[in-house]
Amino acid sequence: MKVKTLAIGHEIMKITPESTDAIVVERINRFLVDVNLDGEIVHVHLHDPGRLRELIYPGSKVKIRRTEGKKTAFSITSCVMNGEEILLDTRFHNKIAESLLDVQFRREVTHGDSRYDFATENGFLEVKGCSMKVQNYVIFPDAPTVRGVKHLSNLTRMKGEGMDTGVMFLIFRKDAQYFYPNEMTDPDFRDAFLNARAKGVRFYFPKFSLKRDTIFFDGYVSQGKDPFKEHGFVKEVEKYR
Repeated sequence: MKVKTLAIGHEIMKITPESTDAIVVERINRFLVDVNLDGEIVHVHLHDPGRLRELIYPGSKVKIRRTEGKKTAFSITSCVMNGEEILLDTRFHNKIAESLLDVQFRREVTHGDSRYDFATENGFLEVKGCSMKVQNYVIFPDAPTVRGVKHLSNLTRMKGEGMDTGVMFLIFRKDAQYFYPNEMTDPDFRDAFLNARAKGVRFYFPKFSLKRDTIFFDGYVSQGKDPFKEHGFVKEVEKYR
Protein backbone atom coordinates (compact mmCIF):
# COMPACT_ATOMS: atom_id res chain seq x y z
CA MET A 1 0.00 0.00 0.00
CA LYS A 2 1.80 3.12 -1.20
CA VAL A 3 1.79 6.43 0.62
CA LYS A 4 3.04 9.76 -0.71
CA THR A 5 6.28 11.42 0.27
CA LEU A 6 5.31 14.96 1.25
CA ALA A 7 7.58 17.81 2.26
CA ILE A 8 7.59 18.83 5.92
CA GLY A 9 5.21 21.75 6.26
CA HIS A 10 3.07 20.68 3.29
CA GLU A 11 -0.43 22.13 3.66
CA ILE A 12 -2.99 19.33 3.92
CA MET A 13 -6.26 21.22 4.25
CA LYS A 14 -8.04 24.26 5.68
CA ILE A 15 -10.89 23.94 8.15
CA THR A 16 -13.93 26.12 7.64
CA PRO A 17 -15.64 28.08 8.99
CA GLU A 18 -13.05 29.90 11.06
CA SER A 19 -12.68 28.79 14.67
CA THR A 20 -12.98 31.03 17.73
CA ASP A 21 -11.63 30.68 21.27
CA ALA A 22 -13.66 29.30 24.19
CA ILE A 23 -13.07 27.86 27.66
CA VAL A 24 -14.40 24.48 28.80
CA VAL A 25 -16.88 24.67 31.67
CA GLU A 26 -17.92 21.02 31.88
CA ARG A 27 -17.95 17.89 29.76
CA ILE A 28 -21.54 16.72 29.96
CA ASN A 29 -21.01 13.38 28.20
CA ARG A 30 -18.80 11.89 25.51
CA PHE A 31 -20.14 14.15 22.79
CA LEU A 32 -21.45 17.25 24.58
CA VAL A 33 -19.38 19.96 26.27
CA ASP A 34 -20.40 23.24 27.89
CA VAL A 35 -18.02 26.11 27.10
CA ASN A 36 -17.76 29.77 27.97
CA LEU A 37 -17.93 31.77 24.75
CA ASP A 38 -17.49 35.50 25.40
CA GLY A 39 -19.25 35.21 28.75
CA GLU A 40 -22.10 32.99 27.54
CA ILE A 41 -22.41 29.27 28.37
CA VAL A 42 -22.88 27.37 25.12
CA HIS A 43 -23.45 23.68 24.36
CA VAL A 44 -20.94 22.42 21.78
CA HIS A 45 -20.47 19.07 20.06
CA LEU A 46 -17.27 17.05 20.60
CA HIS A 47 -16.78 14.62 17.72
CA ASP A 48 -14.33 12.33 19.49
CA PRO A 49 -15.42 9.40 21.69
CA GLY A 50 -12.11 9.24 23.59
CA ARG A 51 -11.74 10.10 27.26
CA LEU A 52 -9.45 13.08 26.50
CA ARG A 53 -9.06 13.72 30.23
CA GLU A 54 -5.71 15.43 29.76
CA LEU A 55 -7.18 17.77 27.11
CA ILE A 56 -10.86 18.45 27.89
CA TYR A 57 -11.48 19.55 31.49
CA PRO A 58 -12.90 22.63 33.26
CA GLY A 59 -10.70 25.58 32.36
CA SER A 60 -9.02 24.06 29.31
CA LYS A 61 -8.86 26.16 26.16
CA VAL A 62 -10.61 25.03 22.99
CA LYS A 63 -11.36 26.39 19.56
CA ILE A 64 -14.92 25.99 18.27
CA ARG A 65 -16.59 26.62 14.93
CA ARG A 66 -20.20 26.91 13.78
CA THR A 67 -21.71 23.65 12.54
CA GLU A 68 -25.21 22.42 11.80
CA GLY A 69 -26.31 19.95 14.45
CA LYS A 70 -29.57 18.79 15.97
CA LYS A 71 -28.62 19.84 19.50
CA THR A 72 -25.72 22.27 19.07
CA ALA A 73 -24.72 25.14 16.82
CA PHE A 74 -20.98 24.68 17.42
CA SER A 75 -18.38 21.90 17.33
CA ILE A 76 -14.98 21.71 18.98
CA THR A 77 -12.24 21.85 16.37
CA SER A 78 -9.24 21.61 18.68
CA CYS A 79 -7.91 22.21 22.15
CA VAL A 80 -4.96 24.44 22.95
CA MET A 81 -2.26 23.25 25.35
CA ASN A 82 0.97 25.17 25.93
CA GLY A 83 0.39 27.04 22.69
CA GLU A 84 -0.12 23.85 20.67
CA GLU A 85 -3.40 23.38 18.78
CA ILE A 86 -4.45 19.72 18.92
CA LEU A 87 -7.08 18.58 16.42
CA LEU A 88 -9.98 16.78 18.13
CA ASP A 89 -12.67 16.52 15.44
CA THR A 90 -12.44 13.00 14.00
CA ARG A 91 -14.59 13.96 11.00
CA PHE A 92 -11.43 15.29 9.34
CA HIS A 93 -9.43 12.09 9.76
CA ASN A 94 -10.29 10.36 6.51
CA LYS A 95 -9.78 13.53 4.47
CA ILE A 96 -6.33 13.88 6.03
CA ALA A 97 -5.50 10.23 5.33
CA GLU A 98 -6.60 10.60 1.71
CA SER A 99 -3.93 13.24 1.19
CA LEU A 100 -1.27 10.60 1.87
CA LEU A 101 -2.63 7.66 -0.12
CA ASP A 102 -0.82 6.99 -3.40
CA VAL A 103 -3.20 4.27 -4.60
CA GLN A 104 -6.73 4.18 -5.95
CA PHE A 105 -9.26 3.65 -3.19
CA ARG A 106 -12.90 3.49 -2.23
CA ARG A 107 -14.24 5.06 0.95
CA GLU A 108 -16.16 3.39 3.79
CA VAL A 109 -16.29 -0.18 2.50
CA THR A 110 -17.84 -3.14 4.33
CA HIS A 111 -16.07 -6.49 4.21
CA GLY A 112 -17.33 -9.41 6.27
CA ASP A 113 -18.69 -8.11 9.57
CA SER A 114 -16.70 -4.86 9.63
CA ARG A 115 -16.51 -1.56 7.79
CA TYR A 116 -13.15 -0.09 6.87
CA ASP A 117 -12.21 3.48 6.08
CA PHE A 118 -10.61 2.61 2.74
CA ALA A 119 -10.54 -0.30 0.33
CA THR A 120 -7.75 -0.55 -2.24
CA GLU A 121 -7.36 -2.92 -5.17
CA ASN A 122 -6.07 -5.70 -2.94
CA GLY A 123 -6.78 -4.77 0.63
CA PHE A 124 -8.09 -2.46 3.32
CA LEU A 125 -6.83 0.45 5.41
CA GLU A 126 -8.22 1.61 8.73
CA VAL A 127 -7.54 5.09 10.14
CA LYS A 128 -7.17 6.05 13.82
CA GLY A 129 -6.44 9.42 15.43
CA CYS A 130 -3.95 9.86 18.29
CA SER A 131 -3.86 12.86 20.60
CA MET A 132 -2.69 11.42 23.95
CA LYS A 133 0.99 12.21 24.56
CA VAL A 134 3.11 11.10 27.51
CA GLN A 135 6.71 12.28 27.45
CA ASN A 136 7.75 11.91 23.79
CA TYR A 137 5.32 9.07 23.03
CA VAL A 138 1.81 9.15 21.63
CA ILE A 139 -0.21 6.23 22.93
CA PHE A 140 -3.47 4.75 21.67
CA PRO A 141 -6.20 4.17 22.71
CA ASP A 142 -7.11 6.39 25.65
CA ALA A 143 -10.27 4.30 26.20
CA PRO A 144 -10.90 0.57 25.61
CA THR A 145 -11.84 -0.11 21.98
CA VAL A 146 -13.51 -3.40 21.16
CA ARG A 147 -13.99 -2.13 17.60
CA GLY A 148 -10.29 -1.38 17.29
CA VAL A 149 -9.30 -4.85 18.46
CA LYS A 150 -11.74 -6.39 15.99
CA HIS A 151 -10.31 -4.34 13.13
CA LEU A 152 -6.75 -5.40 13.93
CA SER A 153 -7.72 -9.06 14.23
CA ASN A 154 -9.59 -8.99 10.92
CA LEU A 155 -6.79 -7.13 9.13
CA THR A 156 -4.30 -9.69 10.43
CA ARG A 157 -6.44 -12.55 9.19
CA MET A 158 -6.88 -10.92 5.78
CA LYS A 159 -3.14 -10.36 5.56
CA GLY A 160 -2.69 -14.09 6.04
CA GLU A 161 -5.09 -14.63 3.13
CA GLY A 162 -2.86 -12.59 0.84
CA MET A 163 -4.46 -9.15 1.10
CA ASP A 164 -2.55 -5.90 1.61
CA THR A 165 -3.85 -4.52 4.89
CA GLY A 166 -2.82 -1.62 7.07
CA VAL A 167 -3.62 0.92 9.76
CA MET A 168 -2.76 4.61 9.62
CA PHE A 169 -2.44 6.31 13.02
CA LEU A 170 -2.81 10.06 12.53
CA ILE A 171 -0.74 11.80 15.19
CA PHE A 172 -1.70 15.31 16.29
CA ARG A 173 1.04 16.15 18.81
CA LYS A 174 3.94 18.18 17.42
CA ASP A 175 6.62 16.97 19.87
CA ALA A 176 5.80 13.27 19.57
CA GLN A 177 8.66 11.06 18.43
CA TYR A 178 7.33 7.56 19.02
CA PHE A 179 4.10 5.56 18.99
CA TYR A 180 3.14 2.66 21.23
CA PRO A 181 -0.17 0.92 22.04
CA ASN A 182 -1.63 1.92 25.40
CA GLU A 183 -1.45 -1.39 27.24
CA MET A 184 -2.67 0.07 30.53
CA THR A 185 -5.96 1.17 29.01
CA ASP A 186 -6.50 -1.74 26.62
CA PRO A 187 -4.13 -4.73 26.84
CA ASP A 188 -6.24 -6.58 24.24
CA PHE A 189 -5.54 -3.81 21.73
CA ARG A 190 -1.82 -3.98 22.59
CA ASP A 191 -1.79 -7.73 21.95
CA ALA A 192 -3.73 -7.38 18.68
CA PHE A 193 -1.40 -4.59 17.53
CA LEU A 194 1.80 -6.51 18.23
CA ASN A 195 0.40 -9.64 16.60
CA ALA A 196 -0.67 -7.70 13.51
CA ARG A 197 2.77 -6.10 13.32
CA ALA A 198 4.46 -9.50 13.53
CA LYS A 199 2.15 -10.95 10.85
CA GLY A 200 2.96 -8.22 8.32
CA VAL A 201 0.07 -5.75 8.60
CA ARG A 202 1.41 -2.34 7.54
CA PHE A 203 1.43 0.53 10.01
CA TYR A 204 1.89 4.22 9.26
CA PHE A 205 2.42 6.99 11.81
CA PRO A 206 2.17 10.39 10.05
CA LYS A 207 2.28 13.50 12.21
CA PHE A 208 0.36 16.73 11.68
CA SER A 209 0.14 20.18 13.21
CA LEU A 210 -2.78 22.62 13.27
CA LYS A 211 -2.17 26.34 12.98
CA ARG A 212 -4.99 28.87 12.57
CA ASP A 213 -7.40 26.34 11.05
CA THR A 214 -4.83 24.92 8.62
CA ILE A 215 -3.47 21.37 8.93
CA PHE A 216 0.16 20.76 7.97
CA PHE A 217 2.16 17.56 7.44
CA ASP A 218 5.03 17.17 9.93
CA GLY A 219 6.65 13.91 8.84
CA TYR A 220 6.45 10.46 10.41
CA VAL A 221 7.16 9.08 13.85
CA SER A 222 8.29 5.53 14.50
CA GLN A 223 7.15 2.75 16.79
CA GLY A 224 9.24 3.02 19.94
CA LYS A 225 10.32 0.49 22.52
CA ASP A 226 7.81 -0.42 25.22
CA PRO A 227 7.68 2.70 27.46
CA PHE A 228 5.42 0.97 30.00
CA LYS A 229 8.47 -0.78 31.43
CA GLU A 230 9.46 2.58 32.94
CA HIS A 231 7.87 3.42 36.30
CA GLY A 232 7.83 7.17 35.63
CA PHE A 233 5.96 6.68 32.37
CA VAL A 234 3.36 4.46 34.02
CA LYS A 235 2.78 7.03 36.79
CA GLU A 236 2.07 9.73 34.18
CA VAL A 237 -0.43 7.53 32.34
CA GLU A 238 -2.20 6.68 35.59
CA LYS A 239 -3.10 10.35 36.11
CA TYR A 240 -5.54 10.19 33.20
CA ARG A 241 -7.16 6.80 33.76
